[in-house]
Amino acid sequence: MSLASTVPRGLDGDEGSGAWRLLLVHAPDAGAIGRSTPLVGPLTLGREPSDDESRLEVPDPGVSRNHAAIEPDPDGSWRVRDLESRNGTFVNGERIGGAPLEDGSVLRLGDHLFVAQYLGAFDLELMLLPPTKRASLIGRGAAMMRVWWGISMYGPSKLPVLVTGETGVGKELVAAELHAASGRDGELVPVNCAALPAHLVESELFGHAQGAFTGASGKSEGLFGRAAGGTLFLDEIGEMPVDLQAKLLRALATGEVRGVGETVARHVDVRVIAATNVDLQRAVAEGTFRADLYSRLMAASIRVAPLRERREDVLPLAAHFLERAGASPSVTADAAEALLTHDWPYNVRELEQCASAAALRSGTEPLGRALLPEAVRQRVDARRPSARPAAAKAPLALRINREQPPNAADLREVLEHFGGSIADAARFFGKDRKQLYRWAERLGVDLESLR
Repeated sequence: MSLASTVPRGLDGDEGSGAWRLLLVHAPDAGAIGRSTPLVGPLTLGREPSDDESRLEVPDPGVSRNHAAIEPDPDGSWRVRDLESRNGTFVNGERIGGAPLEDGSVLRLGDHLFVAQYLGAFDLELMLLPPTKRASLIGRGAAMMRVWWGISMYGPSKLPVLVTGETGVGKELVAAELHAASGRDGELVPVNCAALPAHLVESELFGHAQGAFTGASGKSEGLFGRAAGGTLFLDEIGEMPVDLQAKLLRALATGEVRGVGETVARHVDVRVIAATNVDLQRAVAEGTFRADLYSRLMAASIRVAPLRERREDVLPLAAHFLERAGASPSVTADAAEALLTHDWPYNVRELEQCASAAALRSGTEPLGRALLPEAVRQRVDARRPSARPAAAKAPLALRINREQPPNAADLREVLEHFGGSIADAARFFGKDRKQLYRWAERLGVDLESLR
């Protein structure tokens, strides 16, 4: 079975059950990226072409004929085993002899990188849906498809929606998509509840009468009034004072608000979307969030998963941010592995900053591992010998004449300096990877032994 013949979208599974698959997320052949292979029985991965469904061809010069095997355990889980390959099999950045293959594991063979995934029955159905026409939320993995499903379900309704997720996952983008799907004519008005001064929260939200307090020189309709006919996005609602939560609950229940100093409530046509990175269920138990407000919000909720739970979206997001910064969206295999194995504690926001900073130095060349922050590349760096030249040696650029083709010794030295990375060595010489392969073949340099 070749990569070209594997399942490009979804998997066939028993009704009501889930299924495992290998998703190709990085490869020298960009056209192969996104293809998936179902795990239904023992699978051998190697360079040798085969029509056998129990074999997966990985067309890569760094992959051995029989490189690795993926085998089921009796408990329904999977293990990957290296078949004494020359260049090794790597799981989550570490070279392995054998290791469990868990949901989200990153598997590397040569310059091919896969993500192992378990998809539940509902996820399998979602993966068959056509791609959305809007591109503000990047990702076609199961986690993002659940987000899009929630947007399509709740967007056109008038229900308040609660968007949950860790800092930096993009909750505000989900709010924007919900507003766009609502068809409401008014604007989306965002407010960070955590940033509002405690003594002004009520007047900022609900408005105030003239003279209601010192400095209230005129009447204000507040943010609810400003969002009339549109959507009010209450970010970090978990930080809202408890006494104000009761007034928000009234506004959600009746559609009426009463500003500070006002004696008569007024009707406002506002759709409310709230977001938080706080565990509201725990906050209710601790008495810092009202149970009745939580029960009203939780009926329609969307969870945005952190990046460590949707590694299949990391490289498309990185490519998007690199291209937006004016750089090449391509990354080397080493850089891809580093990006995939980092846990991204600050999620998409952290990835955006990382890619934008790296883009300043990568330019039109594919992004290499060395341009990533140390914290991002540490798992990949840890398994490689130091590439620093001995103290007595001059810098590599002065020792090697790059104006003419290298001899065998120079080519070996450059490759050893870059830890066997063909892409980094090609960049050093100012050539493409194909030229490195031609030089190696002509000079008799064994590339696999230098990886």
